[in-house]
Formats: sequence, C-alpha cells, structure tokens
Amino acid sequence: MLFNLESLPSNDVFFWADFIEIRALVHPDKRFNRGELDSVMRSQPEGYTREQSQEKWRLAIDFIIQRRVIFGDSYPFHVSDDMDEVILNETELDLLTALQHMYLSLLLCANIKYIPKRRRAEITRSFEVISLPIFSSLMPRGVQVVPNWAGGGEEARYRGSLFEKYQAIANDIRCTAVGLRERDFKVGDHGDGGLDIIAWHPMGDDRDAIPIAFVQCGCSQKEWVAKQLEASYAKLGSRIPVTHPWATYYFLPQDLRWMDGDWAYKADIGNAIFVDRLRLINLARENELIENFPLQPYVAETFSMSYR
Repeated sequence: MLFNLESLPSNDVFFWADFIEIRALVHPDKRFNRGELDSVMRSQPEGYTREQSQEKWRLAIDFIIQRRVIFGDSYPFHVSDDMDEVILNETELDLLTALQHMYLSLLLCANIKYIPKRRRAEITRSFEVISLPIFSSLMPRGVQVVPNWAGGGEEARYRGSLFEKYQAIANDIRCTAVGLRERDFKVGDHGDGGLDIIAWHPMGDDRDAIPIAFVQCGCSQKEWVAKQLEASYAKLGSRIPVTHPWATYYFLPQDLRWMDGDWAYKADIGNAIFVDRLRLINLARENELIENFPLQPYVAETFSMSYR
C-alpha cells in the first residue's frame, strides 16, 4: 500500500511523529524503535550522524507522548517505558476502536507522499467523505449541506463543466455568477473549482442575504497555505457576488500544532476556519459521529504490510 518509506519527512516535529507512527504501523511487530530510526537516517545520502538521529527521536517522542494525552482514547500508539519504542496498542486491527481506526485514516491522509500516485485519488476522496459529516455537525439545524466533489456521478447536485457548476452553485446561494464564460475555464474541466462542500440556510423564503459557507479539503503537506484561499470570498466574491461574505473552512488531516498547543505556522493561516486532525477527532467524538467512519480498506492494507 505504501512506498518510499525510507524517505524522511520535513523538519517539522509533527511530521517526524507521523513518520514514526507509520513505520510502527507497517512493521511486522507493530513497533518502531530508536535504533531503527538511526539506521534509516544514517543510510540517507545526507550522511546524518547518530547524534542527529538521537535528537530527532527525542523531539518526536516528546510530541508523541503529548499526542497520547491530547488525543486521548483515539490515539492508537504508546511509548515504551524506556522511551526507546513506539508501539501500536494492538497487534490485531480489529481490536483497535473505531475512533483509533479514524486516527489511522487521518494519519495516512496526512502523509500522501507515501501513497502511490495511482491510489492518491482514493485517499483524498476518503478525506472528503470524512470531512462531510463533521462539517455538517457544525452547521445549525436547517442548513443544506451539499458536496461538490469532482467525479460525483449522476446523483451529484452539481454536474457538468466547472462553468456549469459555478452557475448552479450561484443559483443555490441566490445570486448570479458574473463575468464568467465557458472559455475562461480549461476545456473538459469538470473539477470542483476549489469548493468541496457548499452550505447555505434557506431562511424560509426565496430572498438573498442568507448564511453561506464554503469548504475546501486538502491532504497536501505543503499546499495548504495556498489551498485555504481557494474557497474564500477574496478569490471568488467578484464572480459569485452575494450580499454577505460567506464563511470559509479549510479541512486538513495534519496535526498542525507546535508542542505548546498553538497552531504551527500561524502566520500562514489566512481568512479561513481551520479544522485539523485534532479538531476532526474531537468533533467526531463530541457529536457521536464515529459510526459514520467505517474501517477504510487502505488502513487494513497498510496494517497488513510487513516492512522493517
């Protein structure tokens, strides 16, 4: 299922914690230790030293220990007493809880660099499907929540070209798309245009000036800075001119925190409401949504790997 597992993560501690968790998940013994990380790092062309690998391990383990506290019963790993190993809580996948299965799904969605390209669309769609009921749980009663996924099929509310989708979305939120022509879009573009989920409250009549929210979901570790703006009023407001700017949400599977609990790269968070791994898990638990998230096949495939 996964590949390129000798490729090291970026310098961010939360990605090093992810890397160690993934290596424990695919290991035949469902654990990964300090010495194994040292071997992986020292085999790199950069020529990392033992001291460098020890430092990475220390930082990642501190973060993982904190995750065990913050994520609570959803966290499927633990650290050995001597702090030399990260261990999956169970050696049988069925013995993990549904909330822990969800954590593993988000872990893999957040590290799509290890997913073969032919499987990445499956993973990104899975994350969109996870995000939909969680976003819906945030909306007041009466709000209509509609996915706008690429390749949504015949039952999708928004079909056709991207131009046609924009027209239909504008109609739903009671405005008219302006300044757009078919030629403004790539030929054959049937994508989502950066809008994965649309929500509006009809307010009991047919007038405009209604509550609206747009959602963009993204799995990329690097592109979230730009992608968070794809659903924003700043980008689309001149084309879809509603009476009041909509709320913009960005859903991401990363655990985007520093050790002190605040956002990582906070200066890069723009005019959007962020829902990351911790918030996804907490909202699923709080709103009793976990039954909406069955065990994903790609989690089972990853668990069945035997990679040292």
